Amino acid sequence: MTTTSSAGTRSRPRRADVRAQVVRAAAEAFAAQSYAEVSVSAIAAAAGFTKGAVYSNFGGKPQLFAAVFTALVGGALRDALAAVDTPGSDAPRAVAASLARGVVRGPLPGLLAEFRALAARDPELAAVYSGLRLRQRIELEELLGGVVDRLAVPAGLDLAVAATLLLTTVNSLAVEHATAPEAFPEPLVEAVLAHVMRGILA
Repeated sequence: MTTTSSAGTRSRPRRADVRAQVVRAAAEAFAAQSYAEVSVSAIAAAAGFTKGAVYSNFGGKPQLFAAVFTALVGGALRDALAAVDTPGSDAPRAVAASLARGVVRGPLPGLLAEFRALAARDPELAAVYSGLRLRQRIELEELLGGVVDRLAVPAGLDLAVAATLLLTTVNSLAVEHATAPEAFPEPLVEAVLAHVMRGILA
């Protein structure tokens, strides 16, 4: 895909724009089908680029999936923790409600569960999965650090432990809700997440 300037010359799109368009197309494709069923060629065509553009920007389908998941979950986590600043709100409950809406709903839990199952049998996917989860934990540590500062939480909170607890709880509840919604209804999921957030912020 190329763009046309006001002078009529054709130029290549910026790398950041290419990546953003490919991530959007991949997110839609993975949500509509599954990781295994979607091809790089189909994602490239949907984004309006060649397959080579996808490989040059991401390296392959596993890395592209990690970029999609990082963008979607990172956005949901940032939105959730921003709820701390809602005037007059119960901060743990506000964060939990936002997490329940942004992470528990939708295709994310099923996609991650599928990718993790495939990674258990594929060293390349395992390396990508490990890197993805490490980046998410580090990002969440930084986000929680900002929350701790704003709420004046007493010193001594281990951010790595807190981030790991929250990530694993969200992931487990999301998968359980997606698989057995009657046993893990959204109000229960929200209540558990609020309990975890209260423990982190106590």
